[in-house]
Amino acid sequence: MPTERSFDGHPTVRRGRRTLSLWALREDVLVDTGCPSGAVVLSGRWGEVRMRHASPSVREALRRMRLGPISLANVVAGAPPSPSYTEGSGGGPSVESSLAEILMVLQRLQHLVVRSLGLDSPDHLLMSVVPISQSARYGPAAVDEKHPIRLSQFAFLRSEGKGFVLESPTSLHRVVLHCPEASWVIGMLGRPISSAEVAAAVPLPAEATREIIAHLLGTGMVVPAESSPSPDLGGGADPATGALQDDGVLHPSVPGFAEDSDPALASWSAIDLLFHTRSTLGRHDADFGATYPLADRMAPAPAVKPLPEGPRIPLARPRISDMPASDPPLSSVLEGRRSIRSFGSERLTADVLGEFLFRALRVRSLHDGARGGEEGAFTDRPYPSGGRAYELEFYLAVRDCAGIPPGIHYYAPLEHCLVQVGDSDNKSAMAELFAEARIAAGLTDLPAVVITITSRIHRLAWKYSGLPYALTLKHVGAVTQNLYLVGTAMGLASCALGSGDIDLAARATGLDWRIEPSVGGFVLGTLPEELAQSAVVRHDFHRSNPQAGTGVQPLPID
Repeated sequence: MPTERSFDGHPTVRRGRRTLSLWALREDVLVDTGCPSGAVVLSGRWGEVRMRHASPSVREALRRMRLGPISLANVVAGAPPSPSYTEGSGGGPSVESSLAEILMVLQRLQHLVVRSLGLDSPDHLLMSVVPISQSARYGPAAVDEKHPIRLSQFAFLRSEGKGFVLESPTSLHRVVLHCPEASWVIGMLGRPISSAEVAAAVPLPAEATREIIAHLLGTGMVVPAESSPSPDLGGGADPATGALQDDGVLHPSVPGFAEDSDPALASWSAIDLLFHTRSTLGRHDADFGATYPLADRMAPAPAVKPLPEGPRIPLARPRISDMPASDPPLSSVLEGRRSIRSFGSERLTADVLGEFLFRALRVRSLHDGARGGEEGAFTDRPYPSGGRAYELEFYLAVRDCAGIPPGIHYYAPLEHCLVQVGDSDNKSAMAELFAEARIAAGLTDLPAVVITITSRIHRLAWKYSGLPYALTLKHVGAVTQNLYLVGTAMGLASCALGSGDIDLAARATGLDWRIEPSVGGFVLGTLPEELAQSAVVRHDFHRSNPQAGTGVQPLPID
């Protein structure tokens, strides 16, 4: 396999050296040339490709490409004559036809083929372009040395420990940079610049720089400026100089790029689009789903979080059998659900808060997992959770609740109790939590309780690849609806928080945000007086008329 040059030393100038176009197969592709039918079978993550009439030169090329990057010229130079070769016809046409045949086959196999650039030898790689989707197709783009180009605003450069990797949610390829000189090319492309300027600045032969840029353009990692000026600049533009020409006077201008004005991309930030494409299937080749990536390194997190140290406050357990008689119908609850941003003067009580938590968040049952597979024990709760993970936890900042001392409390869903966490040092953090909630939700009053939702993300990361954070956010949505519906059924004022300060939440709860980050929030209080009366009327009506369905109008709150 080719060696990668260290990124530690100073790059050396490689002027006048030969650039090689190299070809290989993805590392996960297997080549079987021993089929009884004589076919060549390529097997990879996207299934099999079967070639029934592969020539000797194609077979040899695929065999070598399985071992690492190769020059196709070396393959055809040492290959036996093609079937079209006849004695006396000369070797030139045979070599050319063999090369054309190999290239035609590789064109069909683009989603399996890694294209690389090397200097002088396949052992000295500059960069490689790896397809990451079955739909991946590209070819090196033509390079106009004077035309402005730049790195796509959606491209990300990161380290894999041995070098840099360039990725973009808008590209179906991954670019691996094998040496410091290649990374210098990327470093020059943070602003509009011509390829001639890049070639003059980096320690590479001009031909090698042009080839790198051609591949980057082909993959969409680098984008060319539009030939016409940006709409807001007016006039005529010279794409070579990036200057407007107006009555013979040159005015500086900034080249326009299509991705900057593409309406399909306008709604996406680079980070959001990357998160979307990496937490779904179709535009990446990373492991995905229940692959148990951490099973060999550590044990799974327990199904129920161990109780933290601190005073415990038992909560009343309502009778499940009494709830259907006292609750309005589900359809009325759904229609009456609103985000209520003002609160009444009546105090929330420990019994009411205990019933709310019991109905929405408790552990209904705990199973030992003897027949549950590798994950071990699991729980059942009133809201859904993918893979029965139930990784979400709930911390209550209590400001005003009769029977519950003010402070930060952890809700223990199995024991159905509150555990006071932190000490006097977190009083300022608690005050900040309420101030932040008021701003985030546009509250007119301070609520009685602010609930911080956290995620024991290891519960998901131990089992799933590609999914953990996206899945925990889906769980937050499910549990938020549960909190809303229970609050509405109980006649409480409730409102979700659309954002939160993760450092503030960690400080208030005493958690490490990397291990158990805050991922959502919710506020709770009593209804304001004008709405509480309506809620009482509705409640009494439903108790007297249990078959009334949705005949009562919902609360007039947006």
